[in-house]
Amino acid sequence: MRVRGLVILISLSLSLASANVAWARAKEKVLYAFGGASDGAYPSSSLTFDGSGNLYGTTMLGGNLSVCSEGCGTVFELMPSANGQWREKVLYVFQGGTDGANPSGNLVFDEAGNLYGTTVYGGTSSNCYQGCGTVFELSPNSDSSWKETVLYRFQGGADASGPAGLIFDRAGNLYGASSVDVDQAGATVFELSPPRQKGGAWTEQIIATFSCCGEAPNAALAWDGEGKLIGTTQVNNGFCNATCGQVFELTLAGGNWVQTSLYAFRGEGNGANPMAGVIFDGEGNLYGTTRRGGNNFGIAYELKHKGHQWSPALLYNFCSTNNCADGAHPEAGLVFDKAGNLYGTTYDGGTGCGNGYRGCGTVFELTHAKSGWRETVLYHFTDDPRGSKPAANLIFDNAGNLYGTTVYDAGGGGYGTVFEITP
Repeated sequence: MRVRGLVILISLSLSLASANVAWARAKEKVLYAFGGASDGAYPSSSLTFDGSGNLYGTTMLGGNLSVCSEGCGTVFELMPSANGQWREKVLYVFQGGTDGANPSGNLVFDEAGNLYGTTVYGGTSSNCYQGCGTVFELSPNSDSSWKETVLYRFQGGADASGPAGLIFDRAGNLYGASSVDVDQAGATVFELSPPRQKGGAWTEQIIATFSCCGEAPNAALAWDGEGKLIGTTQVNNGFCNATCGQVFELTLAGGNWVQTSLYAFRGEGNGANPMAGVIFDGEGNLYGTTRRGGNNFGIAYELKHKGHQWSPALLYNFCSTNNCADGAHPEAGLVFDKAGNLYGTTYDGGTGCGNGYRGCGTVFELTHAKSGWRETVLYHFTDDPRGSKPAANLIFDNAGNLYGTTVYDAGGGGYGTVFEITP
C-alpha cells in the first residue's frame, strides 16, 4: 500500500536536529590514494571484503590512458600488510570495447570466489554513443591473474542501458538496475539467470519498468525476509513533477513480478531524490537517505513496517547547523553497527573545502536519543590528500572499523582515496 504523506513538523525537526548535533574525533587513515594512471582514478563503488580481509572495488576512470580519454576504469584489490600499509593490485583494466567501460555500482562475490560487476558504457550496441553497458564476471586464475567474461551486453532499447549494482538470490540469479533506454524514456530492473550448462549464455529478463517523469531505479536493491526486492528511484531530470522518487517493492507472484510503491517522496520536508538504496533492521523497518528535501540538503528517514502499512519518519535533517557543518547532500546509503546505530556519509558540508554546503563532506553516526535520533559527525574531510567528497556506501570490518572511498583528494585535484575510520 502506498503511503500518501509524511507528516513532519519542520520547525520541531530543525530544533531537535540543532540540539542533537554533536562532534567526535575519529581517526581517519588513507589506505590508498589513486594516481590517475594505470592504478585507476575516481573510485566509483562501495567496497567489499573477501574472507582474508582484502578489499575490492572499482574506479570509473584510469587504467589504460590510451583509450576512453582518461582511461576506461579498473577493478582493484587492496591487501593489508604486517606493517599496517595497504598494497593495491589492479585485477582488470577495461579497454572500452566489447569488454565494457567505466564500471559503476558495487561488486559481489559468488561462493566460488568469482567477482561480478557492471559497466555503464562499452559493450556492442550502436544505440548508445559509447556502448550501452555490460554485466561482467572476473574469475581468478592459478597464476593470480583474473579473467574477465562479459555475461550480458545491454542494447539500449527495451533492456535500457547504464546498468549499475548487482545482488544475488539464493538460486544464483543476479538482479540489478539499468538507468535509461535509448529514447531517454524509462529504466528497468533486470534479472540475469545463469546457464544450465557450463559455458552457456546467461539469460536476461526485464522484471520491472519505470517510465514516469524521468524516474530511474538506483542500483542498490535489497531482499526483505519474504523474498521481495526493495529499491528506490530518483528523478533523472532533477525536477519534482509527479514525484521526487520513491521506495518500491517487487513481489514474485504467479511467475510475474508485481511492482508496488511503498512511499513516494514529495520534496521539501518529505525528502527528495534518494540516490542510494535502503537497509532493514531486525523488525523489517527500512532506513535510507535522500539527497535533497528537508532543508533542501537531504534527510535520513525510516519507514516503519506494521503489517502491510508503512509509516514514514524523519531521523535527521541535514544542514541544520551553521554553514552545514553537520553535512549536506547524502548520496550514499546507511549501515548499521551491532548496537543499532546508523552510519553514513554526506557528499558536501562539513568544515573543509571552504565550508558551507560546498564543504568536502562528512562521515556521520546516528544514535537513539530521548528526543529522537542524535547526529554525531565522526569525521569531516578537508582539502588535503586525506580525501574529499565521499559518495559510496560505508562497510564495517569485524573489529568495528569503517571503510569507504572519496571521489577526490588534494582539494578536488586528485583522483580519490580509500579510507578507514576508526571510532
